[in-house]
Amino acid sequence: MLHRYRVWFVTPADSTASLARQLTETTWCNCTGFELDGYWFLNDSTGPDGAQECAVVKIDGCHGRPVQIESITFGWCTEIKALEHIQATLEGRYDASDFSHEVAPTIETPDQHGRCHHCA
Repeated sequence: MLHRYRVWFVTPADSTASLARQLTETTWCNCTGFELDGYWFLNDSTGPDGAQECAVVKIDGCHGRPVQIESITFGWCTEIKALEHIQATLEGRYDASDFSHEVAPTIETPDQHGRCHHCA
């Protein structure tokens, strides 16, 4: 994750297809994240004008701690390619990459998060 001190609010994604659509068709606030089947897709973009980048985090990774397993620039993906990445993630194909490392993101529910300077 590029942003160690960012706080994300995470909401559940409905399905792989809806998440692929959301990550390729919408520019999200920098504090937005989605959860799907044990993984977080956390907006790791540098700003709203850049490509939509997500840190992909296995929630219960190494010794029960979160592990970032991938970083995907969904802003450069077609919906079909995004779907392929999400399916590969859920199948565990990225879990053992050389990139994997423990992380400690600050995660809140939308109610806890409210609005921050990224939400404006």
